[in-house]
Amino acid sequence: MSRKVFRTVFLLICAVHLSCMAGEQALRDIPSDRIHEVRIIRILDPRLPRLSDSEFNDMLRHLQAYIKEYLGYDARFTRVPDIDLLRFRQDMAFIENLDDMKVLKQGLLDITTDTDRRRLRDYIRTLVHRTDKKILASYVPDYAAHKDPRRLAEHLYTRYVAKLQAIQGIRTADGTALHSSAYKDTLTYPFWEMALRHLQKADFVFTNTIMADAETDIPIYVVLRYGITTGMVTGNNHTSYKGAGIMFTFPFLSQDKFFVKERKEQIPGAEKARVIALYSTHEFGHLLNHFKDYYDHRNCIMVPANDLNYYRWYRERRECRCTLTHEKLQSF
Repeated sequence: MSRKVFRTVFLLICAVHLSCMAGEQALRDIPSDRIHEVRIIRILDPRLPRLSDSEFNDMLRHLQAYIKEYLGYDARFTRVPDIDLLRFRQDMAFIENLDDMKVLKQGLLDITTDTDRRRLRDYIRTLVHRTDKKILASYVPDYAAHKDPRRLAEHLYTRYVAKLQAIQGIRTADGTALHSSAYKDTLTYPFWEMALRHLQKADFVFTNTIMADAETDIPIYVVLRYGITTGMVTGNNHTSYKGAGIMFTFPFLSQDKFFVKERKEQIPGAEKARVIALYSTHEFGHLLNHFKDYYDHRNCIMVPANDLNYYRWYRERRECRCTLTHEKLQSF
């Protein structure tokens, strides 16, 4: 996912000011006639399920093939040593005091408070009203039952709050909640946005945690997934790609009853690595090709999943390929 969503005027002004200070530059096309080395790091939460080392290496092999097949690039992966999630958070402690972080946190909501629940409801109403009805009709699974924009927004808001609370309360292997205090920040967009901007040892992250939060700056597909972001790419002036990306594998791997139900279809064990690899290819479409997200391209690698049925998303993209033109981002 590339987080290019309209902010309020205040946040937009702040973001422009900060990006100029950081020296943000327009993206240049990456040539496809050579091999590109991509540094890969795993950031691991020991409480959560993960791919085994052999499964992870298998996933990378599939990803390399999919990047060539769908995106036209030859990628060569270099592994950076794994790191514990809390150690990574400690190493990134400096981002908490950056002005950019203060701006991002203005849009982060605490759904346990009445004030922030109202902000979320108002944002979803605005998002539904400004989203083209054709996109809503083709992308929102239960649109036909809630065609009135206000009813649809209320339906999405109510479901969002209830299911995000369920996600945050999932019990992990050590008995603590997924959303426990030590890990709370690592489930949020501001943390990962800032961590990726300042990542220096790698170009792309795989982590077995999840990004699941409430914000006032999210696209429609994150609303449909109750605040879950499966992956993202953002700007990073430290890498040769001028960007860095991440994939969150917990939604694919969790056997908690919530995810078993929400995925609708079980991901066969033999295809687990392929499913994660193909969804990662979506993120590499941002990183390498600078493609935008789409909502109305049939079976397109650049259309994010509109729910948690990742196996259906995978099957559809393996069965048929999108032949439409893809516009490019000017910046991450």
